[in-house]
Amino acid sequence: SMRERNIVELARPSLDALSEASGETINLAVPARHGVEHIAQVDGRHFLGTGQWLGRTVDYHATAVGKVFMAFGRATVPPHVLAKHAADTITDPKRLRAELKVIRRNDLATAIDELEPGLAAVAAPVRGARGDVVAALSITGPTLRLTPTRIFEMSPVLIDEARKLSLRLGHREEGVDAA
Repeated sequence: SMRERNIVELARPSLDALSEASGETINLAVPARHGVEHIAQVDGRHFLGTGQWLGRTVDYHATAVGKVFMAFGRATVPPHVLAKHAADTITDPKRLRAELKVIRRNDLATAIDELEPGLAAVAAPVRGARGDVVAALSITGPTLRLTPTRIFEMSPVLIDEARKLSLRLGHREEGVDAA
């Protein structure tokens, strides 16, 4: 759609900055009817990467971007036990809801060994002009590189780029004067 093309264009500087900072695969995702849809990707600079996400629809509950959408009301938590994709997939809706509360507080979601063994991701929400979460930016890589320490180091950079993209989309932060 026109809106998706527009957001991809506006996201380009953030995708490149995150790629530069992390060396890992960077994605821009939007909520879709049957799961998360990845609409832009910058590949990492390693041979061991995380594959092609474009055009792939992935379950909300097993991905960092999906958890962002669930946390901010763009996708619902089903009342039933959720599909198990890997050893650490959260399948209990109650446990998932508890994690979503933390995600709302931190503006950050992670998924480690939840979609696929050995795969780690961290994601932050992107807000539109009306303040609603319209997209999510993520860093994805193998757990051997994207360790908890590395995720901790990259999180402020990711949150900052998600904020910059939100501002480019017309979002105005409370109490912050427009530059």
